Amino acid sequence: MKKIKVLIVEEYEGIIQVFRRLLRTAPEIEIVWEARSEAEAIMALEMFKPDIILVNFASSGRQATKIWKEFKTQAPESRLLALTIPENPTLVRQAKTLGVTFLAKEEMVRTLVPTIRALIESSMEKCSP
Repeated sequence: MKKIKVLIVEEYEGIIQVFRRLLRTAPEIEIVWEARSEAEAIMALEMFKPDIILVNFASSGRQATKIWKEFKTQAPESRLLALTIPENPTLVRQAKTLGVTFLAKEEMVRTLVPTIRALIESSMEKCSP
C-alpha cells in the first residue's frame, strides 16, 4: 500500500509532538517533513510533494487565507487540512471557499487520522474513471 505523505506546518514543538503521536498510530501515514514556517513549508512542498498539508492556524483569517492560497498554488494536488478554533466562522468560511478541509482543534485527537484517510479516499475516487 502506498504511504500517505503528510507535511506538518507548525512552529511550536509541543504541537508537532501531538501531531506526531497521533499520526504514528496509522502505519499508512508517513510524516515527510515538519516545517516551522510558511517559507520552509514551500520548500518542502517542492521536495516531498505531500498528499496532505497539515496546518495549525491560530492566525487571523486574512493571513491564513494568504498562506492557503500560496500552498494551493505551489502544490495543487495536495489536500490542505487546517486545524483551527471553531469560534472563528470567518476562517472556516474562507477555508471552504478555497477547498481547504477544516477540522476543529477540539476534535483533532479523535478525528485527525480518519479525516486524512477520508481526504485520500475522496481524492482517489475523483481520479478513478
